[in-house]
Amino acid sequence: MSTKLSKIVLPVSRQGTTESCRQAAFGLARDFAARLEVLHLCPAAWQRLPYATEISPFYSEEVLDICRGQVSDEQSEVKAWFEQALSAQPGAPADFQCIEGFPATNMAARARVADLSVVPSVAARDDEFWTAVRDAALFQSGRPVLVVPQETPNRAGETIVVAWKDSVESVRAVTAAEPFLAKAKRIVLLSVAEDDSDDPSLAAMAEYLALAGLNVETSRIASTSDTVGKALLREASKTPGTLLVMGAYGHWRWREWVFGGVTEEVLRDTVVPVLMAH
Repeated sequence: MSTKLSKIVLPVSRQGTTESCRQAAFGLARDFAARLEVLHLCPAAWQRLPYATEISPFYSEEVLDICRGQVSDEQSEVKAWFEQALSAQPGAPADFQCIEGFPATNMAARARVADLSVVPSVAARDDEFWTAVRDAALFQSGRPVLVVPQETPNRAGETIVVAWKDSVESVRAVTAAEPFLAKAKRIVLLSVAEDDSDDPSLAAMAEYLALAGLNVETSRIASTSDTVGKALLREASKTPGTLLVMGAYGHWRWREWVFGGVTEEVLRDTVVPVLMAH
């Protein structure tokens, strides 16, 4: 079982990121002695040009100069945010990098060469930047994502609740959580029963984790009148400092977006940090 995190990516916009994401990412880098890459995903100057079918070369160059100034100002603002964040988190090895271009493309590329990305949960008014960055980290990197709600304790992970379902996504989430499982004081393998049939995979996974020396509790609850997402969040929030581990998007994403799904609900409503793997 791998117990090490070597590199963590913290994407930031012009405004940085949420305070809870900052604390979580810097805290993980310190606790695991991992390198933290604070990644400013900055649209290039040419991407900021207003669309026009006919535009004179002189006017185009003048507007492009203005856009270059916007890029420079934005980079200065984010660098100042990073310096302030770094001074507030002594002992966390962190680097700052700015990449110009399409945020989603660059996010996916950098996340692929890291162990984990740290992103905020879906806000009430989520903007285009964070939607693109979150989706790229989840769908295009092949790596896990730590989703951090707006209000979260500085420490999370003493208790880990693994949302278990007999699926490829759940297995990948358990594998992604290995560094956290090794440090946890309590591990609960939780299955939300949607019908009366038995789930032998719950005991099988608990037995597998026990072979790695982990003490695992199993729990199977009924969703009752709640959705599966609400049931998971209710159980995970019972103990302060809990980290929820779950697979993301077991169905085609368009189906969850249209009909609702566990992943979308957790991304929107979680009150605890969630480690997701797709």
